[in-house]
Amino acid sequence: MEQRAIAALCHDLLSIAEISARLHLPLGVIRVLVGDMAEERLVVVYRPAQAGDRLDLTLLERVLYGLRTI
Repeated sequence: MEQRAIAALCHDLLSIAEISARLHLPLGVIRVLVGDMAEERLVVVYRPAQAGDRLDLTLLERVLYGLRTI
C-alpha cells in the first residue's frame, strides 16, 4: 500500500523528506521503502550534488540578487 502511494507521488521529482511529509510516515520508513523500490527498479533515485561538484555560478548569482531585492 505504501509503495503504491510513493509511486503515485513520484510522478513529480520529490525528495525523500517531501514524500515522508506528504504520506505522514517517518523519514526512516520512507528511506527504506524507496530504497527497496529503487532496487526493484520501480523508481529512480537521483542523488544530490556532491561537495566536489561544480556549482552553477549563474544560478547562485541570481539567487543572491533575488535575496538582495527582498
